[in-house]
Amino acid sequence: MTIENISNRRELVSRLEAISRKSRKNEPVNVRISEDGRDLQVYPRSVRPHPKGGVFLSGRYNDRDALFILGREKLRVMKEYSGDVVISHSDFSVMKCRWTRAVCRNIREDFPHFAPTSGLDGRVSISFGDVLGYAGKAQLHAFEGKANLAFSRQCIHELETLDIHPEDAIDAVTRTIFQEGYEGGYAAEACHLTAPDQVRTMLDAGYTRFSLEPSVPPLFSLREKPKKQLLESVFEVPWIELRDKFELMFHRYKGNRIDLGPVRFSDDEDEQQESMIIMPNEAEVLAAIGMLGGIIVQVVEMERVLAEEGRRDDLVLEVSFARSEGALTPFELFFLVMELLRHDVRVDYVSPGELTPEHWAVARSTRLAGLSGPLRHLDAIPHETSGLKYHGVVGDISYLTALQCMAGIEPDLFREIWTLSRNLLEQVREKTGLDIPVQKIPSERDVADEELVDLLSAEGADLLLKHTMSEVFARKDEQGRRYLRTAVFEFIRNHETEYTEALVRRYQESVGKRAGG
Repeated sequence: MTIENISNRRELVSRLEAISRKSRKNEPVNVRISEDGRDLQVYPRSVRPHPKGGVFLSGRYNDRDALFILGREKLRVMKEYSGDVVISHSDFSVMKCRWTRAVCRNIREDFPHFAPTSGLDGRVSISFGDVLGYAGKAQLHAFEGKANLAFSRQCIHELETLDIHPEDAIDAVTRTIFQEGYEGGYAAEACHLTAPDQVRTMLDAGYTRFSLEPSVPPLFSLREKPKKQLLESVFEVPWIELRDKFELMFHRYKGNRIDLGPVRFSDDEDEQQESMIIMPNEAEVLAAIGMLGGIIVQVVEMERVLAEEGRRDDLVLEVSFARSEGALTPFELFFLVMELLRHDVRVDYVSPGELTPEHWAVARSTRLAGLSGPLRHLDAIPHETSGLKYHGVVGDISYLTALQCMAGIEPDLFREIWTLSRNLLEQVREKTGLDIPVQKIPSERDVADEELVDLLSAEGADLLLKHTMSEVFARKDEQGRRYLRTAVFEFIRNHETEYTEALVRRYQESVGKRAGG
């Protein structure tokens, strides 16, 4: 579709808005303002008047993402944004801006609903891993209206490995929601944080939700230790930093009757609710102290960064055990939250691992805002937890989906990436300790183009690709350019529709699996 023969700016805006009302896909529209210039490609839903005058549009120019500003060249806003005038019309000019970090910051300042927030209403929120930064459109199509969206869930370790600045990930969300006209608010989540300096880095970049994952040795093995070893582990707890004594902490819990109130232990609404009582024995208290004493100190230190910056009340704080080898027991969850409260640390969410009704009872009794976990737990929130919230997490499938599309559209590029990843297999195994089945990762040599996508279904293929992505992206050509990284991003930009549709299908499959149990 092409818009041409435009008499003035108002007519152009009106025609774009009319297309936006009729089309659900928000695909780029060609705009021919001048016969002498190149066409603009504009996303109709992005049309937005600026408070200081002029009209902002998102689109493409010369096959590159761009922000367009329509207005008189003397407008104040034209001088506040860095760009070049590419088209002059009798009624207005078009200034093209690259989506740089400075431009994205300006957008978030001038249009506050495009900046991350922590004040999301509603009972359910969802965050998505998206290290490539191009999955936002698919996430909107699959989940808008079903939950509050935290969008960008970024693991700081992945960002460091891939040499991606944390703010670049927020910029990608800014660009996407501006393009799609989404004004529902969102949070930016920093996850797997293990140290105070990481918290500060993500805070400075503008993140609003912080998922702390304290670094500990294998966590739950203490439960199986005999009493002697449990007592020995207590001596390793940093009591000075805790400003506490073992005897005091031990007797706060050992044998105490903790009434968590009524809990329904099945989905049968007619079942009588039972009162849930926790009475931890000696071994349970010793294990909790040994497991969580050091973690409490780490969380206190990381939370202090938010408090020192005067931002604690504006942000969401979570402690996560999602990647541990098990789950917190209800007593361990109770112990953790109560001990953090003794240090004036108010945790909003905990991700204890595999959720049970007992975890929800603890959350209610300790006044947590809610619990977090995989999306499959979304339908398992007990009825009696009214007022508590659930934060669902969707894993990062952006890179895997890009390769899925690539296998059918650009098989040669797919073959190069697959071969390189396979060659790095042993290196990955040594570095991560993952037991990826070498013999079950097939070569692409004897596979026809139309069957390449089947390679992604091989056992361990998803782990292989995830853990070799940084090496693929770091590979340089003779000129020192990261050519494969550039090729992947170029592929996604050039095949946005196919990529988005594939992601939507995979997100909808995750919803279907959740709904089906």
